[in-house]
Amino acid sequence: MSALRRGLARWRELGPRAGTTALARLARERARGPLRRVQLWLRPPRVDAAALSRALGGADPAQALRERALPALPTVAKWESELEQLDGDARARLLAQAERIVAHRFDLLGSGPSDLGPTIDWQRDFKSGRRWPQAHISRLAIVLGDGSDVKLPWELSRCQHLPLLSAAYRVSGEDRFLDELGAQLASFIAANPIEHGVNWACTMDVAIRAANWTAALCMATPDARRAAWLEPALASLLLHCRFIRAHLEWDEVRGNHYLSDVVGLLVAAAPFSASEEGRSWVTWATGELEREMSHQVRADGCDHEASISYHRLVAELFVCGAQAADALRPGSLSEDFDARLDRMLGFVADYTRPDGLAPQIGDADDGRFLPLGSYGAEQRDHRHLHAQAGRPWRGGVGHAAYADGGWYVMRYGELWCIVRCGDVGLGGVGAHAHNDQLSFELARGGQPLLVDPGSYLYTADARARNAFRSTAAHCTLAIGGAEQNRLRSDYLFALPEETRARCVRFETDGPHVLFEGEHTGFHALARSVRHRRELSFDAGAGVVRITDTVFGGSGEELVWSFPLAPGKARATGTGALATFAGGALEIAAEGASLEVESGWIAPSYGVRLAAPVVRARRTARSDEDVTRFTLTAYGLERG
Repeated sequence: MSALRRGLARWRELGPRAGTTALARLARERARGPLRRVQLWLRPPRVDAAALSRALGGADPAQALRERALPALPTVAKWESELEQLDGDARARLLAQAERIVAHRFDLLGSGPSDLGPTIDWQRDFKSGRRWPQAHISRLAIVLGDGSDVKLPWELSRCQHLPLLSAAYRVSGEDRFLDELGAQLASFIAANPIEHGVNWACTMDVAIRAANWTAALCMATPDARRAAWLEPALASLLLHCRFIRAHLEWDEVRGNHYLSDVVGLLVAAAPFSASEEGRSWVTWATGELEREMSHQVRADGCDHEASISYHRLVAELFVCGAQAADALRPGSLSEDFDARLDRMLGFVADYTRPDGLAPQIGDADDGRFLPLGSYGAEQRDHRHLHAQAGRPWRGGVGHAAYADGGWYVMRYGELWCIVRCGDVGLGGVGAHAHNDQLSFELARGGQPLLVDPGSYLYTADARARNAFRSTAAHCTLAIGGAEQNRLRSDYLFALPEETRARCVRFETDGPHVLFEGEHTGFHALARSVRHRRELSFDAGAGVVRITDTVFGGSGEELVWSFPLAPGKARATGTGALATFAGGALEIAAEGASLEVESGWIAPSYGVRLAAPVVRARRTARSDEDVTRFTLTAYGLERG
């Protein structure tokens, strides 16, 4: 019955047409499950030497990897060539990372450094201790409420650490790094039979794993051409490709999961691209890559999932996918594809703060495709995208409006601000959106002042997930104790559109910007209300002035939140002062009392840090209630 309720809830979210299609697909999958389990028991998928040779087009493994796959992975080829020029410190850091991988010591998604023992348990969430069974994927379930996080085994099994073993071998010449690469590949293959266990439950993770295996094997050859583990690894890679093609995460409205399927298959198919089967995958994936650009990326270059971090992941997928397509099917991508990708990268430059980090507006789970040398690095630094695309980094300059995506950036001198005002994304499903309409981040120079708190966790803690998604967690106004869009605890990847946010005006004049936007959320209230925010940006004075007008809310409790970067804060009636290592922020309110409360920010998935929040409260006095705030940013001279 629980599955039926989830299916019906999904039907209501998607609407009759898309919901009926999704339910029909679910019914087909449930009916096929028992039959598929019998088929796999009778005839487990295997690739013998002759079949592998045919799939490689008659080439030996090293030739297929170095001459077909590596040209489709120019970021890998570039990293490989740069290894020869590493200075002493960089070389030491790389080898230290590789040593931790050899020791099976991982720090993933907030786990902290964790020793996984002499044999890696690929199905275990090593934070909670929960282990998923080696059952067929049709029988697996993700349980809410027990504190476990399926993302831990998924993240480990993406194998994004394996290219570092190949890199360490190239830097040091020590065979033990290649031996460890082979041992981990063999361990994974043995412990994760095709379609069995949690690491086959999400095709996205299979596709990312396949791409990282391909990268690691490209760098390991030709030296590993005689290793006993190379051909079994390639045979498993071939089965990965077949699995991806048969288990696509397609939906009428789709996002980063389906795009990962497409790009992962395109990259992993490269060694097999001389065979008929491999060519068919390349042709299909290239066509889908083109189509997904127009489906997932809006005309202004913003990903349609209403999340800065997912924009980063989707941009990386399109960059790597385009490079693979250009190598395997030159000239197959359109000029519109290239232009939209350029705009995606332009958005990255505009939203990057003066300190070089990105705001974490919307969901953030540290997702990457091919991190390579930046494995384990600061997840809020998105400047790697320009390097992956082969472009020099040029930070944003001036103000920028991304009306299709719902983002408005103000940048002049030392003062920077980004405002969120758009739809919940993903065709109204809002899978990765938060209740952050008319919220903003503010920074002066390299010092963040007002920040978005991020995400923290997904299914491991439903209450925390919704707390980080809530209106009160963001730099905006809550009315009557209601949420901008209603949150659910039983389905954590939906935020149905209720706000209908829109920008009324965005006027720029050198150091001055005037933004005005509004939304009509808070549908849980018995009345219809509208929140309009006017934000006046004055870089010369280092001041942002806010005028909030609430229409139709007389008598309702109004609560404003100003989440601060880590620092100290104190309130004095209608004023508050926050001090940081690199500056200060003064908040003054007209007609509202201010107080400082303790809050949280999540700099990366699974990690949360204490940070102060300034709250302002009062009761709306009329059906056209106006409240004003003045925010003054100071540099080190005041901080």
